[in-house]
Amino acid sequence: MSKMIQAYFHTENQAEDAKVLLLKYNPDKLEVGRLPEGYTGNGRVLLPLVDGVGTGTAVNPTNGVGVVGVMPVVGALDSQRYLEEDEDSLQYVLSAKVSDADYLGAVDLLRRNHAHLEKLDE
Repeated sequence: MSKMIQAYFHTENQAEDAKVLLLKYNPDKLEVGRLPEGYTGNGRVLLPLVDGVGTGTAVNPTNGVGVVGVMPVVGALDSQRYLEEDEDSLQYVLSAKVSDADYLGAVDLLRRNHAHLEKLDE
């Protein structure tokens, strides 16, 4: 079995760099394309991970979603506003199919390399 991944990026360079890194998982149907109108999905996007921000990670085995312990910040971040503004500037999409065994590693690799991943229903 394999799972579909769709990752969104701000620049073509970010998408192409992630594509090269993803080759280590031998994906099927790996491609990068430009979105003429930007991201227009349903808003269920996993934000990129930032090195040095988390205090630890854990992965839920039932849904494959990683949880990162985040250091406290000064002031509150309006995550919904951030998502809406950030999603408007996502102009490139990377699509690939990876094996079930490689899925979590591929998602982690992409999120650590500027990817906004859409949570796809399976």
